[in-house]
Amino acid sequence: MNKSFIAFLSIIICTFVQSSAQTTTVDGYLDKVIENIIKSKGITAEFTMQGSTNSGLYMQGTMKMQGKKFYLSTNDLTTWYDGKTLWSYAPSIGEVNITTPTRQELAEINPYLLLDNYKQSFTAQELQSKHKGERVFRLTPTKRNTPYAHITVCVATESMSPITFEITDNNNQTTLVAITNYNNKATLSAQTFAFDASQYPNVAIIDLR
Repeated sequence: MNKSFIAFLSIIICTFVQSSAQTTTVDGYLDKVIENIIKSKGITAEFTMQGSTNSGLYMQGTMKMQGKKFYLSTNDLTTWYDGKTLWSYAPSIGEVNITTPTRQELAEINPYLLLDNYKQSFTAQELQSKHKGERVFRLTPTKRNTPYAHITVCVATESMSPITFEITDNNNQTTLVAITNYNNKATLSAQTFAFDASQYPNVAIIDLR
């Protein structure tokens, strides 16, 4: 796995946040879900990402978010962002890259920075849920030249938190992102979002700023 997969997961979360905030066709329910996310003092969750049968894509990881700060980790990549500096650690090569990302670069990773850009990008439709205690919504792009045909989001009604994202691309290939152990009341310190070199004494640090 590489950085693009982490970015992809973040964009999916971001897409949900941004597009849902614009719809009034589902009685404001999604607005309340988004409000819970945005107003949270800290979010932690675990995730799995699984592609279509022939894609070979499968990964597990954890995420932590607070405002514009975030931490994302899988077996292949760990990323910290403290609001200014981005650290990307790849254990397979024993390197940490340090950058000051541009807004465009950060938009590919940060789950919240795309709020302004994507407000008008999707329409939302509620689908019939197969399970009690869940509500299902389909997000369809309003513009062409997007990588998605549609995104189906399942929300737990009790916690009003996202459970799954099923992304269908323009080739009709699907990727399922499942969110577990979601907590939007987490207490997170500033150190959560910064690389601690003392914890990685044998890692090569490459400063690209």
